[in-house]
Amino acid sequence: MRTLEDKVAVVTGGTFGVGRGIARSLAQYGARVFVTGRSVHDVAPNDGNITGIRCDHRLDAEVTAAFKRVTREAGRIDILINNVWGGYEQMVEDGVFTWTKPFWEQPLWRWDAMFSAGVARTTTQASWRHGLWSPPGAG
Repeated sequence: MRTLEDKVAVVTGGTFGVGRGIARSLAQYGARVFVTGRSVHDVAPNDGNITGIRCDHRLDAEVTAAFKRVTREAGRIDILINNVWGGYEQMVEDGVFTWTKPFWEQPLWRWDAMFSAGVARTTTQASWRHGLWSPPGAG
């Protein structure tokens, strides 16, 4: 039962974890999937219907280039999964594992990374919908 045949999906932050699982499931159901992320070159995501595009989502120029590539190769986007998120780097500071600390004790740089990659870029990515999305009722 391949219910997503002829659909094009983009999964941002799709190289590891939840994003990778979403990308594989979409491909399993027949979608052509593009995954983006900073570590695409490390995980070689080109398997089956999945194409990896290296993209640092904190940088608008790289987001634009990634979506232009999808447009060039697939012509449209039917499904957009905004899974990218930042702030997971350097979880140990001064010998202390900071990730499990309460949010009010998290370093400011982590909040900046989370909102820069996760929240702000979701807006940038969603703005690409004009001219790329399938017409309403198409799927």
